[in-house]
Amino acid sequence: MEGSPLFRPPAGRGLSARRRAARRRRNTLFGAIVVVALVAVWLGPIHGAPIFNHTKAEATGEPGGGGTPTSPGTTVLPPGKNPIKHIVFLIKENRTFNHYFGAYGHGAVGATEGGTLVCTGSPKHCEPGPTYKLTPAVDQQPHDITHGFSSGLYSIDGGRMDGYNIIGSGEDMSGYSIMARGPCDASKGTSGEGCIPNYYAYADRFVLADHFFTSMYGPTFPEHLYTIAAQSDGIVDNKSTVDHPGSYCTDPTEFTPHFPLAGPGALTPAQLKEIMGYEDNVTSAIPDMLLKIAHFWKDIRTCINIKVLADELQQHHISWKYYAEEDIWQNAMQAIDHVWNGPMRSHVQDPTHFIDDIKAGKMPAVSWLVPPEPYNEHPGSNVSVCAGENWTVQHINAVMHSKYWKSTAIVVVWDDFGGFYDPVKPPHFDVMGLGPRTPALIISPYTMHGDNPEGGSVDHTPYEFSSVLAFIEKTFGLPALTHRDKQASPLAGAFDFAHPDFDPLVLDYRTNCPYGSDLLPE
Repeated sequence: MEGSPLFRPPAGRGLSARRRAARRRRNTLFGAIVVVALVAVWLGPIHGAPIFNHTKAEATGEPGGGGTPTSPGTTVLPPGKNPIKHIVFLIKENRTFNHYFGAYGHGAVGATEGGTLVCTGSPKHCEPGPTYKLTPAVDQQPHDITHGFSSGLYSIDGGRMDGYNIIGSGEDMSGYSIMARGPCDASKGTSGEGCIPNYYAYADRFVLADHFFTSMYGPTFPEHLYTIAAQSDGIVDNKSTVDHPGSYCTDPTEFTPHFPLAGPGALTPAQLKEIMGYEDNVTSAIPDMLLKIAHFWKDIRTCINIKVLADELQQHHISWKYYAEEDIWQNAMQAIDHVWNGPMRSHVQDPTHFIDDIKAGKMPAVSWLVPPEPYNEHPGSNVSVCAGENWTVQHINAVMHSKYWKSTAIVVVWDDFGGFYDPVKPPHFDVMGLGPRTPALIISPYTMHGDNPEGGSVDHTPYEFSSVLAFIEKTFGLPALTHRDKQASPLAGAFDFAHPDFDPLVLDYRTNCPYGSDLLPE
């Protein structure tokens, strides 16, 4: 977009990458007999990533909507033939791709400055403003930045991606920032030194997906519902009360607005099309357009009964666990009535059990891994990205040290845009989104090789959270839950089963974080 240059710096390999290539050739001989015969029927062509269907999106919502991502020609291995036997879906908090990886290069789409809006009148009408040079990010963002449904709409501004300066009070520019590779001294906290060297190391070796979008405009609660259900029951906001014991299904005082998308009283196709028109023009009249959208919302309890992927896993006797602390914002399973108040609740466990289960030889086939709040990288409250990165490394190292590494795929995402700038226009599938890009790392012995410094690749295939569910479904032969995961690309540009590299990438902890020394090995 004008004033916000996108760049794809030239790619290159160093000596270490060439050495990795030689090692991959040796590993290829090891795995060729098993893998080569299967490649032709898994995910279609290895090269040439599938793209979204760019036909006009139907103005419908979830679960039966249209205009969702597609992967033309994609096929899958028969159940049981895929070398991936374990999938870990690790979900962190509130960052955009450009905030974390905008300076990565090697073909990844990023920006060094961002567009803004100037809004005047009553109601306010917004026009393009001056560009703003992105500033170096800090390790400890001093405060949260607004990142709700309306903030996502304003930031996207109908695809112009220039409204990040008007969200919240309209005076907070801290979201116009970008992390560095490092090395750096994160102990300086809010004074600077925002870098993510270990996340860059994963990108160097494995797959960095630079067109992975959040499933909706925000915020945390409904985004996490998408990670387990490929929908949010139309929910568009977080819970209404926070001063009572419990959360979601254990707190009867909590309500949240939603679009009624199914059942009696569901919005009509004409109404959905009308809402999408308001969303595309949301900054033409502030707050009038948002009020027109909100007119269609209805309040419901934060204890709902939608089908989740765990239901299919349970029915097909595929082991699974949802590792998350109880009573935190991010525990989406606590909001699913039949899970939380039924026998499946035993599968919802504290995240400390994840490493314990690996050590005990009981790693589930499918794991959702939601970090505890000090390590989830949520901006504000003195949360350290450095400490959060250490937590991620700790858990990925645990997999790589284990017997499970050779059969595992790990997908690391961040749950919503957090108020941080991103320049890439998300597809407008339905009244829920998509929202701005999230960082996404796909880590496995079977990831695509490319020109990143350690032989990894940048995957430009468009994805959203439903794509991870689609990957799980295709791997284990399960039906889709909604239209979103039915047509989502199942991470089709991320894997190359013909050329596995079984060598783990065990990373060192960063020792200069403001806290988190309890994560370090004794």
